[in-house]
Amino acid sequence: MKIYITRTYGSPKYGLLYDSVYRLISNEPSFEIAEAGDTAECIVCVGDLPQELINHKRQHKTPVIRFLFRSDVAKHFYTDTNLVDYTFWVTDLDINILCPYLQTSDKIDVPFDFSPTDNDNSGSCTDADIYVNTGEFLYPDSALFKILRTLNRFTSLQIDVCSANDNIKNIVNGNICIADSSCDIENHVKRSKMVIGSGYAILFAIKHHKPFIVLGERGYGGIPTINNIEQFYQEFFQGTIGGRLDGALPENLVYEDVQNILNTDEHPTADFCKILSNISKTMQAHICDTIANVVESQNCTDPASLKFNTDYTIIGGDGRYWLLNRFTRFIEAALDNEHIGILKHFVANDRPASDIPNDNKILSELVDKRILLRKRKN
Repeated sequence: MKIYITRTYGSPKYGLLYDSVYRLISNEPSFEIAEAGDTAECIVCVGDLPQELINHKRQHKTPVIRFLFRSDVAKHFYTDTNLVDYTFWVTDLDINILCPYLQTSDKIDVPFDFSPTDNDNSGSCTDADIYVNTGEFLYPDSALFKILRTLNRFTSLQIDVCSANDNIKNIVNGNICIADSSCDIENHVKRSKMVIGSGYAILFAIKHHKPFIVLGERGYGGIPTINNIEQFYQEFFQGTIGGRLDGALPENLVYEDVQNILNTDEHPTADFCKILSNISKTMQAHICDTIANVVESQNCTDPASLKFNTDYTIIGGDGRYWLLNRFTRFIEAALDNEHIGILKHFVANDRPASDIPNDNKILSELVDKRILLRKRKN
């Protein structure tokens, strides 16, 4: 299957996500990377659809699958199901907003490749004792400001802090370097002895076996253990597990944990890497299976292989019928008698597939509009 992958958002976070998705699809034996959308059987978009892809979708009907971060769900609350076949919501910061397209979307952990890179010399040279990257995007530098006083206490350590706020330079000691390294997180992690922060900085710390402390938008997570590392990963290392936004960061705990890491030679990051690598591989297989299922469903008109999309409900009155989204109550379409005649068999789900009128034209239209979905293989 030929897949064209494109990135439409320019932020560093989406760049890292694009790298992971590209590597994931490249490593799948049944997939092949296409050089252009015109030659592809599926288009994978890391970010939302630009006008160019919208025009391509309308003309060629190629299945389109998006990867978007969960923190952006409010920006993309409404989805035109004629243009987007499936959306993977990547859990960077789990905001409590329900996506109203549950059957054509999926919430996943951040895809990441924990396997070592070729010629990895991450432990051979270090430029900093501590790399700090709190990775905040709702309240930029909020957690960082809370720990600046603690960082200033480590006058004998070289500290590399990721921030685009130049004003911080005026309130830190000379041993602390302030620079925006959000586009080069991995190299800064490799050139440090330990990491303090959240998100991708912690993922790279685990990959390169660097000791780390978790703190970020959801407060202070501290030093994870084998028992809770999976839960931290599922919350993208944003702070306390299940913590509230803008959570507390106790200065004494930060200081004590830094001292504990500096005074300890053995760290369980290799075990963390093994655990999360297995979890990541299972998730990557799920992503690939979902992509294959979406493409296979494109031309499916076999009633026995189709089911009604339960994101929708049908209401009627005076001989007229409307298709509503169950979560938003938004009217998606008016339905005529021909469409109702077929859909009622799927909605009732109490008759054999042989009783369903095998009208390929209408079935194909209902599949295109994602009103009917292909059943997932067991």
